[in-house]
Amino acid sequence: MNIKELIDSFLQAQDGLVSDVTRGWYRRYLKPLEEQYGDKNIVEVNVSDLRLLFSEIGKKDYSEYTRSNFIRVWKRLFHWAFDEGLLPADPARKLRRPHLPPKSPSAISEEDIRKILEIAKQSKAPQRNYAMILFLADTGARVGGVASLTTVNLDLKKRRAIVLEKGRGGKKERLVFFTEETAIALENWLSVRPNTDSDKVFLIQESGIYQVLKRLAKKAGIKGHWNPHAFRHAFARRMLAKGMSIGVVSHLMGHSSIQVTVDFYGRFSNDELQEIYDHYTERNFSCGAEVKNS
Repeated sequence: MNIKELIDSFLQAQDGLVSDVTRGWYRRYLKPLEEQYGDKNIVEVNVSDLRLLFSEIGKKDYSEYTRSNFIRVWKRLFHWAFDEGLLPADPARKLRRPHLPPKSPSAISEEDIRKILEIAKQSKAPQRNYAMILFLADTGARVGGVASLTTVNLDLKKRRAIVLEKGRGGKKERLVFFTEETAIALENWLSVRPNTDSDKVFLIQESGIYQVLKRLAKKAGIKGHWNPHAFRHAFARRMLAKGMSIGVVSHLMGHSSIQVTVDFYGRFSNDELQEIYDHYTERNFSCGAEVKNS
């Protein structure tokens, strides 16, 4: 088996375990590996080959995070091959991802969400887009969970839904909640939703959701983050900023551990920290007397 065949087998094995978007993400970072060593037998590729390829990638105009992702995906590929018994040893085991500085917050702002919602009312599918964006903002659901949401798993009366999302060992169901405003928007959409054989609520693929947000954000003049995950990030940060416990936020996000929530969503800018601090320290130690200089 050569590297190209290994990559094809790996991507095929991910079917049903990860979203199409994630598989496309894997393929992107595996492309240099296929181009450089595609015809080479998998047992002939060693860690020195991988380090050499990574050094060549380092000469290109990639961000630190993008370069790190190459290592991340290569390690996943060869670890999978080793676990499957296709390799006697994992050549990527000794690869080390470069140290990265903490990422800046990537959440969409509340103001930008409002702008996108206003533009959504004027789009080609206003009821669907408006309801879909509210659902993203309210639930913290991953884009795959939004795209695969079915009418059977949607309870407008109790304002909750069951979404099917990626997780360890495959896709997993989890419960999400939404506001009365979103329930009304969903009801409005379902009243005009085309009759089809599909039971999907929004009748749109993951890539379609991304494209809808891209168009709306452009029309709204959004300069910051606007992709589906930015809504998920904003949800977690909003809940944490309002005082919800990290354990509850982690549970609502469907994380495997609280540490994941802290690492990815618990970072705030200095201004945000100041605002949160001021909210929780609104008290006055003064007894009415002025402090006099001695």
